Amino acid sequence: MIRRTLFLNNSRCVCLFLSLVLSLLSLSSVTGLDNGLGLVPPMGWNSWNAFHCNIDESKIKSAAEIMISSLQQHGYKYLNLDDCWMSPNRTTTSGGEYQEDPNRFPSGMASLASYLHSNDLKFGLYTSAGTKTCQGLPGSLGYEQIDARTFASWGVDYLKYDNCYNTPKIPGIDRYTTMRNALNATGRPIFYSLCQWGGDNSWEWASGVGNMYRTTGDISPTWNSIRNNFWQSYRHINRAGKGQWLDPDMLEVGNGNLTFEESRSHFALWCFVKAPLLLGMDLLTLTEESRTIITNTNLIGINQDPAIPPATCFAQQCSKDDDWSVFVTSSSSSTFYVLIVNWKNLILELEVLIGQYFGINPMPNEVVQITNLYTNQIVGKYDFDAFKRIPIPTLQPHDSLAYQMKLVPKEEEEEGRVATL
Repeated sequence: MIRRTLFLNNSRCVCLFLSLVLSLLSLSSVTGLDNGLGLVPPMGWNSWNAFHCNIDESKIKSAAEIMISSLQQHGYKYLNLDDCWMSPNRTTTSGGEYQEDPNRFPSGMASLASYLHSNDLKFGLYTSAGTKTCQGLPGSLGYEQIDARTFASWGVDYLKYDNCYNTPKIPGIDRYTTMRNALNATGRPIFYSLCQWGGDNSWEWASGVGNMYRTTGDISPTWNSIRNNFWQSYRHINRAGKGQWLDPDMLEVGNGNLTFEESRSHFALWCFVKAPLLLGMDLLTLTEESRTIITNTNLIGINQDPAIPPATCFAQQCSKDDDWSVFVTSSSSSTFYVLIVNWKNLILELEVLIGQYFGINPMPNEVVQITNLYTNQIVGKYDFDAFKRIPIPTLQPHDSLAYQMKLVPKEEEEEGRVATL
């Protein structure tokens, strides 16, 4: 069992508050790919984590039905086909266009896109910036203009561009820029996702090339992988913003043997740092536990609110080797969001939270109303003196705690439950 008191000195308090203010001021100045897309992180579902190459038209439409019936209303709108949708052979006429695998997708990509669009979903496809995809099927290197026109003609809304089989060893900035230009030339708005695994120091150039870009290798459904990908991506958090979101890879909620605590911490972390929310579980076997996690309106609201910047880690617990971490962001000078994560395999007791060190100092006519973002229940209301020592529940291994802290007038403190964020 780990026991800690979350305490910072006054200078650290000032630094944290200034950091949050500067984040709010700078959010609008972060410039990404200027194609009108990616103003907030994308939300949707990708076929790879659950199915790998085992995809076909029936399975994808069944997944779409789940999205339409229970996920779309929460903001999940992109249905993305990963590798293995294409035929092993390009056409032998008209320059060698992509064609669908006729056995897997007999109705074709245009038909699938039309079906998704008719249900207010958006359609994503995958290929690679190499001679082959990662599964050895035709890649787009050297075919960028042809493939971009094909994607646009099919009604594609999102392209995931992988990094396999870069046989000539062309720099990433050149390969990914070529496809960006080809997509833009089609005139169709296509969200552009760079899956270059953080190679070639992508954070130094990718923000003007794609709407989001990978900062890590592939994720897997283990706590160690989630933790490692998170911290590897977080090193570049100051570069995240509209049109240039950092991608620590897809969500693993509902996959492998993740515990409930690990799954909700995973989802909360991605929400707080404004990572893309791309589901990867088998939607046909989606459990109620996983559904509850991925439809948390409070957390999704933080991720999707353009006014809320990526969360700041503080208290000098900001590496993958630390026992616990605290992340803070805000939507205004009176509303803060706090995430406390227990990274270790031990029970964590932080004992008390020193409230003022979040930069919130209630006036005599105010109280701080604290709401649990997981349950939407009010934890308590604290005046200036009480806010100095806020009790924190014990956290189980890999669990987390998400709070909203909001300044409200004292005369409102008996109103009861707050509305969903």
